[in-house]
Amino acid sequence: MMSEKFRVVVSEPLEDHALAYLAEHGCEVVHTDKDHVGEHLADADALVVRTYTQVDAALLAGAPRLKVVGRAGVALENIDVPACRAAGVEVVHTPAANTLAVVDHTVAMMLLMNRRFWFLQGPVSAEEFHAIRKRSFGHFLSDLTLGIVGVGRIGSRVGRAAAGLGMTVLYNDIRPVELDYPAREVDKPTLFAESDIVTIHVPLTNLTRGMINAAALGQFKQGAQFINAARGECMDASAVAEAIRSGRLSAAAIDTHHPEPLPADYPLFGLDNVLLTAHIAARVPAATAAMCDVVLDVVRVLNGQTPEYPALEGSY
Repeated sequence: MMSEKFRVVVSEPLEDHALAYLAEHGCEVVHTDKDHVGEHLADADALVVRTYTQVDAALLAGAPRLKVVGRAGVALENIDVPACRAAGVEVVHTPAANTLAVVDHTVAMMLLMNRRFWFLQGPVSAEEFHAIRKRSFGHFLSDLTLGIVGVGRIGSRVGRAAAGLGMTVLYNDIRPVELDYPAREVDKPTLFAESDIVTIHVPLTNLTRGMINAAALGQFKQGAQFINAARGECMDASAVAEAIRSGRLSAAAIDTHHPEPLPADYPLFGLDNVLLTAHIAARVPAATAAMCDVVLDVVRVLNGQTPEYPALEGSY
């Protein structure tokens, strides 16, 4: 239990167990939203955010007492980590919280794109039944090559699942990686050219912003498929839509977008062979609960202890 009472500003919803943990450890919790967070930081010791609150130097300038920013989630693109560190503010997050959820989602998208089927909604005639059977089609995943850009916590597990399904696995990463299953490291042009499915699992950085653009898509194997459950800013949605229309891509499964929510003129709307989901890959109750466990590290920092999951270079 803290001997001193700390003021913790929460700008996006946290689960009850996380709020209870803060209260149990002597924290005063102040609830606000992303548009008004700056109004509550003058005497705040900690700030807890999720996806949409932007933490930058201007916000920090109005938070002289701030000791820690907690991101209830994995990616850190909404937090200017160098600015925080320059201001003496620690940044913590939950990098392992949603790994299995995003892996499951990615494998599900591979299956959906390659085993197209139509659900029966009620009784159908014999003629309709056989017509539906004839419309169904698919590819064995074991006949396909999966190319993974980014083999960290998520990408490496996607590769293990793919290898277990008999797929050939190619990968590319900016750091040396050792994998415990059959996989071949290649450069990006080779990965794009040889993969039947390309999936990206990278943080949003200056290197990955707009990485899947028209030039990159022009290197893809004709008829390849593309999955993005990383960040919407890592791809050019207009270029992906054009690649679908031209046949360069035969299908795509896109979970993360820019901007969010999606505008009415989003380029990927209305394309039959594009699976769009609303940034839900990590939305498994166990995963969302684990993201909220960032409060454990917030309390550690406020107590002068070393956090378990500080933001590391390369994660932002």
